[in-house]
Amino acid sequence: MRLLVHVAGEADLLLESRNRSEEVGAERVAKRCRDLAAALAGPDGPATARQMLTRDAWQDEPLSTPAPSPLLGALDALDATPDLTVVVLGTSQNPPRPLDTLPIAQTLADVLDAIAANDGTFPARKATVLAVPKLTETSIVDMLTSHLGEAPPYRQAVVTWGSGSTALTMGVLTALSHAGLQWQLVLTSESATYRVVDPLEQLNVDPVVGVFVRWRMFAALDDLAGKTPPAVQLTETQRDLVRQAAKRHADGFAAHDCASLRAVLADAVVRRDGSASLAVRRYITRRYEELLANDKVDHPWAADLLLKYERPKGGPPLGAKLRMIGHTNHDDPMVCASTDLPSYKWLYSPEANSLQNIGKGSHNLRPPAPCDARIVGNYLSRYTTDEAGWRDAGLPEPPVIPADTILAVWLAGTQIDPRVGSVGQQLSDGIPTVVLDHLGVEETRIRAVIFGVDDGQGSRDHADADAELIANATYGFTGEPRGQAWVEPIELSKIDPVAVERAIESRLTRETGALLLIPTGPKPIVLTLLHAVRHIGARHGIPLFVRQTADPETQGTYPVHLWPALTGGDLPLLNAAKKALHTLELDVAWRLLAASAIHPEITNNVRRLADTFASRTPLQDTASTSASDRTSRTMDLIAARLELVSAALAHATTPASQIHLLVLAADAMEASVAAGPERQQPGERNQSRPGEKYRHFRDGLRKDAQRHDKPEAVPARILLLLNEARDRAPITHGTRPNPDDVVADAADHLAARWQLTPLDADMLPRNVSTLLHSAVVSAADRGLGRPNQPDSLLRLHREVIMDINQATNQREPTRDTWASERR
Repeated sequence: MRLLVHVAGEADLLLESRNRSEEVGAERVAKRCRDLAAALAGPDGPATARQMLTRDAWQDEPLSTPAPSPLLGALDALDATPDLTVVVLGTSQNPPRPLDTLPIAQTLADVLDAIAANDGTFPARKATVLAVPKLTETSIVDMLTSHLGEAPPYRQAVVTWGSGSTALTMGVLTALSHAGLQWQLVLTSESATYRVVDPLEQLNVDPVVGVFVRWRMFAALDDLAGKTPPAVQLTETQRDLVRQAAKRHADGFAAHDCASLRAVLADAVVRRDGSASLAVRRYITRRYEELLANDKVDHPWAADLLLKYERPKGGPPLGAKLRMIGHTNHDDPMVCASTDLPSYKWLYSPEANSLQNIGKGSHNLRPPAPCDARIVGNYLSRYTTDEAGWRDAGLPEPPVIPADTILAVWLAGTQIDPRVGSVGQQLSDGIPTVVLDHLGVEETRIRAVIFGVDDGQGSRDHADADAELIANATYGFTGEPRGQAWVEPIELSKIDPVAVERAIESRLTRETGALLLIPTGPKPIVLTLLHAVRHIGARHGIPLFVRQTADPETQGTYPVHLWPALTGGDLPLLNAAKKALHTLELDVAWRLLAASAIHPEITNNVRRLADTFASRTPLQDTASTSASDRTSRTMDLIAARLELVSAALAHATTPASQIHLLVLAADAMEASVAAGPERQQPGERNQSRPGEKYRHFRDGLRKDAQRHDKPEAVPARILLLLNEARDRAPITHGTRPNPDDVVADAADHLAARWQLTPLDADMLPRNVSTLLHSAVVSAADRGLGRPNQPDSLLRLHREVIMDINQATNQREPTRDTWASERR
């Protein structure tokens, strides 16, 4: 089944809507609706009504638009297969307005149903009317989304473009995008050239690829390209670039060399997933060793200062070593002599400091702070992290700097509404919250491409003024500039789509994380801009946000909708999101889902899962939240978080993935404690210092672990073993690549420290699976929550995977067709 959605307007009755009063227009509409109803009741009803709408066979003579009626013309332009359901939208406001279009919509539906009943070749089989209560995109989105949820599934949607309200039509496109329906447009503005257009036509790259490259998910992309048949389309050159990038990531996670580790650093700052930052501090020591080797060529006496301050039994952590070296650089001759060496300067560089901050944050599953991510990203930009040739191969260049920039596009109008100001004023005052939320930053850089018509009517002047406003935008904290803008001339009578697209795409940077379209202006301009940003977003894997054009209900606040990068062809994104869920890269998972056309509620559930797992404070939380509330969502969920990690181990088939989950489990426990309320007793250390809560928590475990004849000893030992195993993992401070060896070494070390009997030592787990399972039980034994609860994180995790499975099952038959149409 196919779907055609049409926004009714006076043009459907071949009436001109200009140069007349509302009252006169309403009278003409009412008369023509009556005439059509009378024609339908006559002996040749459907045929007569059809002629009236396609050949202008009316008996009255008001000022008319050329035949055919846009809806009838659109139907004639479509494939004649009689499988089309038509939804006609008409406005019905409260209080009623003279030119509400619901009567037109109902009349059109009656005509279509009558024609379909008498003509088996007519493409429309059924017509449905939806009454729109408000002239806003949001009302259309809500109403059409509800209708689609109750209707049978459609394989394709077509929307008329050129008649009716542009704002309502944009709402239709938003609803169809969110429903996962491929959509095309039937251009109705020129009756002689009705044609169907696809905003993704002539796209020379599989849109899925851009999203994967944007998020540096090379291994997943390589897996999809290697399936039979391939789930994504890559040329041999493209596949080779992706495969090399995937290998660098794997080598970096195993801490093989600095070049590979830089790929892991880029993953951490670009993905902004707390679990993606686990290996970043390893780069500090690897880079130090590399620079030290170079220093020794000219300075053979140069010593390894990190090794010099290593304790015989290991430790202290890197941060403590750096403090010790820094404090003794005037007393220790070797340190003093090393201060001018590149290796020493590296240890105390801003880049190393930011890597330390990111690594510390990973212990609490915090994504890299924007300032640290940018410092590291700028550092990575000095290197060829991902080899050259991506652009030559027709692929976007993989980013190494976090996406903190939006590219906004609009046509400057001839007049400015003083109630809301110009688009430039609105964006310089603040970026829409939904965009900031998606990017995960409080303030973004903004780049704007503003089109202006140089016809003396004011558009070009307003474009120049908006460009100046954007260029003067600054960061709230630092006052540094954060805006750039370009004004591009455009002629309404001679629009060059290629030039428009080039003007926009040339202003992209690797840091561009979102496109924002403000669809103002005449329909031909809006269509050209829409085509351009859809193409660019799909090609580069950048999400597209579309701002509402109707007047906002709240002064100055325009609703903004995220349009998925793909509709109909997003199966690989859903599969990749499911894989990210299995590996508990939860922030990556929800961002992939946001780029797909899956229902937004599922995406929101995954984001809620990510926030809860990482013990992030809800946005609505305030400083007045009680300690008991904070405990319930932090400390009381430790067992539930460990339960989720333990279950995820079933999908961890490689040593690297098992190491990842081992470290993640300990980090989830630490994050829970760090986000919880202070439990300070008189005379104890101040727990407001960074890391102090977790040190206090470990101190309590250590005391109980030494109580050899007490029942609380075993749970305490298990949780301490989880912490020790994390610190011995190859991506933190250890060297053993096998995860079970890591756990066994940690168990032997603690058994000796605690002077356990052979029987007690044997009770300590010696492999990852047993350790994670025992940690769940131990956390419950210590009152840190309970597993197997009906509202657990594991249950939510399983539910969202089921939702994704259902969506993938719906898409399986259409992906091959979708891809073949674009080859």
